[in-house]
Amino acid sequence: MVKVILLTLVLAAGAANVAAAPACDREWSCDGVARVVAIGDVHGALAEYTAILRATGIIDAAGHWAGGDTYLVSTGDLIDRGPESSAVIALLRRLEAEAPIAGGRVLVTLGNHEAMNLTGELGYVVAADYAAAADSEDAALRDAAFRELRAHGRYAGLAAPAARAAFDQAFPQGWFARQRKFSAVGEEGRWLLARPLMVRVNGVLFTHGGLPPGLLAESLDTLNTTTLHRDLLDYTSAWHALIAAGLLDPDTDFDARVALAEERLAGYTGADREHLAALVATLRRTDASPVHSVAGPLWYRGTAMCNSAFETDTAAGVLEHLAGDSVVIGHTVTTTKRVTTRMDGRVTMIDTGMLPAYGGQPSALVIEGDSRRVVYAKAPDERATPEPEARRVGERPGGLTDDQLEQFLRDAEVAGSEAPPLGRAGTRLLTLRRGGTSLHALFITAPARGRWQHEIAAYRLDRLLGIDMVPVTVERTIDGEAGALQFWIENTLSAAQVERERLRLPPWCSLESQYGLMRAFDALTGNGARRAENVVLGRADGLARLLDHADAFPASRTLDARLARPPVGAELARRLRALDAAQLAAALSPWLDARHVRAILARRDALLRTP
Repeated sequence: MVKVILLTLVLAAGAANVAAAPACDREWSCDGVARVVAIGDVHGALAEYTAILRATGIIDAAGHWAGGDTYLVSTGDLIDRGPESSAVIALLRRLEAEAPIAGGRVLVTLGNHEAMNLTGELGYVVAADYAAAADSEDAALRDAAFRELRAHGRYAGLAAPAARAAFDQAFPQGWFARQRKFSAVGEEGRWLLARPLMVRVNGVLFTHGGLPPGLLAESLDTLNTTTLHRDLLDYTSAWHALIAAGLLDPDTDFDARVALAEERLAGYTGADREHLAALVATLRRTDASPVHSVAGPLWYRGTAMCNSAFETDTAAGVLEHLAGDSVVIGHTVTTTKRVTTRMDGRVTMIDTGMLPAYGGQPSALVIEGDSRRVVYAKAPDERATPEPEARRVGERPGGLTDDQLEQFLRDAEVAGSEAPPLGRAGTRLLTLRRGGTSLHALFITAPARGRWQHEIAAYRLDRLLGIDMVPVTVERTIDGEAGALQFWIENTLSAAQVERERLRLPPWCSLESQYGLMRAFDALTGNGARRAENVVLGRADGLARLLDHADAFPASRTLDARLARPPVGAELARRLRALDAAQLAAALSPWLDARHVRAILARRDALLRTP
């Protein structure tokens, strides 16, 4: 009887173990994983990567797999910028082979830098990476490349020694061997091209850049096999084949390749012309693929950077479509260099600037059941959790939070005054200084219309709703005169100048979406004075910021007829519905009274009724 009981217990335990074993559908969807460790952008920082792998128990002191049944997930950008890209890939490939023996697994998604190296965009490759490939590059390979370039007119007018010197400077030793290794038939290239663009583990999506709206037309299978991933493979194969055929040079700029290949094909008369024409057609077709642009998940920064009041709708839609409850991304270094969450935890950003040049630190997100914690290599015993993203409208010195910036504006010394930017009457641009920190702020005392108090009310309402477009603004008296003191965001251009001069700004967040949110905020505040002159756009990030609200907040309860009725997305509607009189009064007093609060709520109701 005892034997029967023991046998029953053993069989039950075995059945439980079988039931608990992770189940994976192909290479990119796994469920039932007990422990997941996700690490973001390594960028060739081998020592730092090794440190965080040890701190999370993934490897032992000898660098071998010690993670048991853990699933290690890399969100891409293993390479470029740092000195040991090939060594990082070699380490992961070895761990990929070792992990299954212990019941674990290594899942690697491609990053934009892997795609760049596969397609010959080598602007971020450092000298050490070329040197690492130098021993495998024979002289005949370099000589053949030099002759081919000379045949197409490169280094024309230079004597042979000078031409060779110019060639060696443009193509350091190891350049061609490394390019071959990252081709579709090269060692690193074959391995990378077998990696997916996105994986899903226990319902969590992992990808490099983010969740662009175009993913609503994809599934994990199509994304990783027949559409974007296939485009990357086809482009890489065609590009290398066209170089070998002499229709492209090995360093032809990405944007110039199709035109050059078509030009050279036009004069080509070889027997394989039809085959080469097919390759050029492939290059042309895949050149425009989202896998190379911000429209695809390798490059998209909207999930990390764009305003959550509208970007949440995009992320939530893609998550539902791809059967994910949240997403983990790299690509964009977090402001605090700590693992950060956005959109009520739907998004976790794990690029904390591992490469020393970023001034960050190696980190890892550890997911066990419903628990999420963060391990930092510099403080492995710290019991950290992902930190909600702080509101930061505009880059500010020292990483000041909004609360810290408010205090700075209130008590910093006025160290200088100058004419207002953009010719704004009734304002002065002040230099404020406290300790070793200085910044500019706009002191608004006599706007052409309205009241300076409305500038503070606009900031407070923006902060309450999470619109994140109005700079920090406080009340302050300077030289006996009361006014609104508003943080001045540097490195911006007015929208009027951008439109007038047709300037190109970073494309991460669409102006259409940002302007739609602006129009909704203006409708809510009754600000009919919005002009292109009082919208500023960041040169480095393309984000829109709103100035001049002195004429806002009328007592009218209807939407201003001068304002176009904006669409209101699900997330913004949710935030608007959450407003109530008590909440508004607490946030906006003493700058607005009960009459203004009732008008805001009435305009809110009208906005929500807008088709």
